[in-house]
Amino acid sequence: MRRAGFVVAATTALTLGTAGQGWADTTTGDITTSWGDRTRVQLTWADRDSFHNGALAVADQTCDDRSVHATLTVQTGSGAARPVSDHHNTGGCGTTADFQNIAATDPSGVRSLTMTLCRSAPGTADECETGYIAVNPYYGS
Repeated sequence: MRRAGFVVAATTALTLGTAGQGWADTTTGDITTSWGDRTRVQLTWADRDSFHNGALAVADQTCDDRSVHATLTVQTGSGAARPVSDHHNTGGCGTTADFQNIAATDPSGVRSLTMTLCRSAPGTADECETGYIAVNPYYGS
């Protein structure tokens, strides 16, 4: 029990230390689409203008011969929607593709992050669902 308390305290100190402004706010979100594929994102809001330490998992759970990809988009302080990244899982049935070190910065601020999961097949239009929006707690209203 004593060791667990130390680990929690050390983890908290590291999180606070890396935030740069005293506190860091980590957010996690999941999408399970209506057709069954999944994605999960975790990131740390650093300040009004950025997030870092992003990790994304894109899982092909439907075994339907269609690849899946997740797109992350930020809504900037100027009102623009700016794509951050598009990550593909081409491994097929039952696989999960993991992506690390996802980050975004915008001098006008980052209001929010949107995650969209799509599946595609040659000769067909992508089928997409946006199921997660994270609001930057440092941006203000």
